[in-house]
Amino acid sequence: MSRHDRPANRKFHGVISEDRVQEQTERMGVYPFTFTSSAIIATAALLGYLVLPVLLSMAGVDVKVTMLALGPLCVSLALAATRYLIDSKRGVTRGFWVTFAVALSVLLTITYLLVFRGVAL
Repeated sequence: MSRHDRPANRKFHGVISEDRVQEQTERMGVYPFTFTSSAIIATAALLGYLVLPVLLSMAGVDVKVTMLALGPLCVSLALAATRYLIDSKRGVTRGFWVTFAVALSVLLTITYLLVFRGVAL
């Protein structure tokens, strides 16, 4: 079936059709990322690691400390929110908090190593 043969009213969830989302979720147990969730996570990364640290540095706050505090927090919250509230509509469950905590701890470690220790990954 070529792209011209597809029905015009077919709904898509990210890059796959809605009927394939159910199949993928049942088979693998994982909801696919959407363009919306990717944009939200990228925006959170820009805010947490670039925009807010620069704005707060104008108020006299150290950029490194701001990046360490806000970057991982923004990105991990965006990741958990998009996975559990936008992509799957599961709501704030135990998995939401586990995703948030794991992402936060990993991003805190990576940010600390990059910003304060100069470790290139």
